[in-house]
Amino acid sequence: MLAAFSSFGQSFPFDFENNTPGMIGYDGATFTIVPNPNSTGNSSANVAEIVKVNVADIWAGGKITNVSSLDFSSAATSTLSMKVFTNEPVGTVIKVKLENPYTCEVDAVTTVSGAWETLTFDFGIPAPFGSVDLVIMPQPFTDGGGKTFYIDDIKQEPGIIATPRSGLPVTFESGTTDRHFFDFESAIMESLPNPLVSADNGSSNVGKVVRYLGAPYGGTSITFSNNIDFVNHPVITMKVLTSAPIGTYITLKAEKPFWGEERSVQTTKTEEWETLSFDFTNAPTDLPTFALMFDFVAGSTNVGDGTIASTFYFDDIKYANVPLSVEENDGANAFVVRPNPSSNYWVLSNTMGSSFQVEVYDVKGQLIDQSKSNQGLEVAIDGTKYAAGVYYAKVTTAAGSEIVRLIKK
Repeated sequence: MLAAFSSFGQSFPFDFENNTPGMIGYDGATFTIVPNPNSTGNSSANVAEIVKVNVADIWAGGKITNVSSLDFSSAATSTLSMKVFTNEPVGTVIKVKLENPYTCEVDAVTTVSGAWETLTFDFGIPAPFGSVDLVIMPQPFTDGGGKTFYIDDIKQEPGIIATPRSGLPVTFESGTTDRHFFDFESAIMESLPNPLVSADNGSSNVGKVVRYLGAPYGGTSITFSNNIDFVNHPVITMKVLTSAPIGTYITLKAEKPFWGEERSVQTTKTEEWETLSFDFTNAPTDLPTFALMFDFVAGSTNVGDGTIASTFYFDDIKYANVPLSVEENDGANAFVVRPNPSSNYWVLSNTMGSSFQVEVYDVKGQLIDQSKSNQGLEVAIDGTKYAAGVYYAKVTTAAGSEIVRLIKK
């Protein structure tokens, strides 16, 4: 019997050109091999089709059982790629789960509708292995009712397994990257240039989380090689920027497997950086992980929608009573603006002494003015023609760009 069982084992890649053993639809979904509905971007003759048949089966999908190669612990095979075609809207979540036993799940989000694209599922952290069933769950948390998804060419690809950070602080100026984070429940995290360099956060790079349709507690997490020291440093601070309304809950959860302590605070600003404080006094001392959940507090039913209201930037997660070192500190702006706020004009000065160009945008991102520096030192911006409010100056030199916030009284 053992010999018969092992002969059924199969491994990547899956191209569905022929019969693929172990394909099972679950929760009322069908999972079958069909002719390719669109050869543009995918020349395969046959592909796999998942149809979420029943309206009420929000978890429906397909699985391939007894896969012998579900080992993502090596950088050579730490990501999974899969071609996807659906007529569902851009921003549809495709979830891949590793089960029997359950070890991990990773989400990816579509960027096209009505066309083939290749989605990548990065298992670099926690680099799981040991499961034998591959589960494909198209747009979880939503009704079925005949929604159809096609998949093809599932295979493992090389990736990067990041060395865990030893502990706080988390900044994106000194070694921390998006590879150190693991996303969950339809949230997608990346690191990128700071979209609003200001006095409240002069960092060049920050983290960004977009919540798509999924569980209310969707977010991202980072696990350190050491436990978080709440005995000597009970208060944790984190910088946050969002267009979500004032009063939006931000939750920071310290955790280990099967246990966690979460603290939630509300934002007091919108479209501005602010520093939030989370008090973990008397929290357990054996917690190595921080989970970041945005627009969430215990009991919340708010779900993401992928829009600007579900987009959150974060930076400088640190012990409140420990300053950042020089290399971790907020990057100093190359440009100085004065006066600010102003009732009539601003003067931008370049501390680096090179020529630069200024473009002024309103809060909707519309270009409303532009000028070039004289002799590489200063630019005067006439604010008398602007209504009171907030504006953004994009200052560009040969070395790159910075964003400077302008306030008109």
